[in-house]
Amino acid sequence: MSDGVLRGDLERRLVRLVGQSPEMVETLEACRRYGLPNHYLAGGAVTQMVWNGLLGRPLLDQVKDFDVVYFADEPLEAQARHEEALQAVLGHGVAVDVKNQARVHEWYPRKFGREIEPYGCAEDGIASWLPAFAVGVRLEDGGLEGKWCVVAPFGLSDLWSMRVRPNKTVMGRGDYVRMTASVKRRWPQIVVGPW
Repeated sequence: MSDGVLRGDLERRLVRLVGQSPEMVETLEACRRYGLPNHYLAGGAVTQMVWNGLLGRPLLDQVKDFDVVYFADEPLEAQARHEEALQAVLGHGVAVDVKNQARVHEWYPRKFGREIEPYGCAEDGIASWLPAFAVGVRLEDGGLEGKWCVVAPFGLSDLWSMRVRPNKTVMGRGDYVRMTASVKRRWPQIVVGPW
């Protein structure tokens, strides 16, 4: 099977699984209606939902929030307004964490102690994450029967094989060790690669 065929199959499986989570679908539809620019439901919630599905757990077991990333040339403070507006229209109880990837370079040094270059789009931010977590989905016009956009700069094999490996683009060794230890406690079946 070619890489393109495999990726297409894994994307279809991902979209089907996301479609089985009413909370995720509601969040994706709310983001689309709201008009959040260049947005994705991405990162931990997507990864953990897939792992839960593979393990036969409830899809949102131990998922603490939904990471919604977007990209817009606006002040950092605007992301809080978007987060409040989205949270206000959602009927489910999962928190939404909205982050403007155009402004990550402004707060990243304070949180992680290292400078990073500004991103040029939301996809650049996603590409800086660990490969198994560097996955985002967006629902285009037409609802569930419409077009889905999946971004996965490292492909989807790590996600579906429950394998975590480093991405040294912006993350340091200590952050990788802390993050993978936390994830391994909740999903002991994952395979964590060395730094």
